Amino acid sequence: MKSINLNRIILLIEDKKAYESFRQTGDERVLSRILTYNDGMYPFADSLYICDTPEGCRMLLEKGYPVAALLHENNASSSFDHVGYLLQDPEQISLEDYDHIFRRLSGLPVEILETKRLLLRETALTDLDSFYEMYEDPEIAGFMEPLYPRDEEEAYQINYMKNVYAFYGIGIWTVILKENDDVIGRIGIEYTDEAGCVELGFMINAENRRKGYAYEACSAIVDYARAAEDITKIRARVREDNTPSQNLCAKLNMIQGKELNDGLSEWTLDL
Repeated sequence: MKSINLNRIILLIEDKKAYESFRQTGDERVLSRILTYNDGMYPFADSLYICDTPEGCRMLLEKGYPVAALLHENNASSSFDHVGYLLQDPEQISLEDYDHIFRRLSGLPVEILETKRLLLRETALTDLDSFYEMYEDPEIAGFMEPLYPRDEEEAYQINYMKNVYAFYGIGIWTVILKENDDVIGRIGIEYTDEAGCVELGFMINAENRRKGYAYEACSAIVDYARAAEDITKIRARVREDNTPSQNLCAKLNMIQGKELNDGLSEWTLDL
């Protein structure tokens, strides 16, 4: 898991000081991938382009390249509203971070967690066919909000990839069964309006329930959240008539608390 898709980091940085600073980053894995942009350069498909001028970023975007803007003291007043990622202090950015930026700008899902049997990764549009099949299950339809019509759902997922995954780094992820690469569920965490608190959501398709997959994935997510500096509590909102989900929360050592509206109860775990 967590292989690096990014092969080249191509710089179009006009500010000489910023360019030299970038070339002096301490991560040798980053340095070994750096090239300097020129107009006759072959358009590498596996490259992230980094530029420090609005005009240069616009030119690269028009060519269809994944582009991030580098901010420094000499372009602080420039507008980069047309660029999806703004970078500062490149010496603090790891190769994995650059790879995640490249993947998200290129529509490629980022791998988040791996367990013995499962891979959790960000959702891709190619997962939607499997999601629609899952949501035909009466058990899921009874406990989950339905998906939007296809065009609306695709637009929603694209927005989610750009604005939730990219901004927060967490979200609801796709669950892959490693033995056959099948999409078998959706599980993840999202920030709530309570500081330090994330909400856990989970769903496994009908044919793969009662095999321990939900517990395996959620246990890994609890460990993931525990390792995060800004997360101190996990909560889940579960229907009181959803016995399997209630049992899963209990198995995760969550504590059942207050009753909510619409037959929901809240479960919490302090980390």
